[in-house]
Amino acid sequence: MVRSADAVTNIVDNVTFFVFTDRPEAAEKFASELEHVCVKAFKIPQYGWPEATLLRYQIFNSQSNNLNSEILMHLDADMLFASNPWSRVKAQLSRNPICLVEHPGFWRPTGVSRLFLYVKRPMLAYKDLRLKIKRGGLGAWECDAKSSAFVARDVRNKYFCGGTWFGKRDSIIELINGLSVKVNDDAKKNIIAIWHDESHINRWAIENHHAIETPELCFDQTYPQIKKLKPAIIAVRKSEKTR
Repeated sequence: MVRSADAVTNIVDNVTFFVFTDRPEAAEKFASELEHVCVKAFKIPQYGWPEATLLRYQIFNSQSNNLNSEILMHLDADMLFASNPWSRVKAQLSRNPICLVEHPGFWRPTGVSRLFLYVKRPMLAYKDLRLKIKRGGLGAWECDAKSSAFVARDVRNKYFCGGTWFGKRDSIIELINGLSVKVNDDAKKNIIAIWHDESHINRWAIENHHAIETPELCFDQTYPQIKKLKPAIIAVRKSEKTR
């Protein structure tokens, strides 16, 4: 991921990657090969599943004083940069201090374009209708009312991905602090939200104002409904090429 970001980033963008890893020395050695982005590594335990995602907000919160960039952007490790997204990011944050990205699996075009999509892919139309009847809206919503991530059926509208989100520093620090508390509240009740950190940020989304980006910032080519979008950041299978 960092190598692909280095390839599309200009030095004037002033980009630093804060990398949370159990191998900080390797990350910093790798960073010496880069030209346009910087890397600062933080050592964390070698988390398994589901802790690696479930504890994401606590991990970030533990280093909040060291996350000193004006804009903070979370990216999953399994991402590649297809083009420079930084001017787009700054434009979004000129209107709202936090921006969430629609989940590529649940994004649909609007109007006539959606109709054409369903005509071309009737099975997708069937699955969407079934999901709306069953869940109230497209998305992998937390349906357990005892969870802090629970979203009521009547407000299950846009569903956002957990892999990419960003905002101005103070607002992001407030977000991760608040969601850390929510995850801890669930843990005290022996509850784990269905999609961990993603479930909690979707609950946050319905209670707070934020900007919205298309899946171009979390593009996944396995979803046919987004193939006409122009990818800027691509989600790929975890492998050596995501470095």
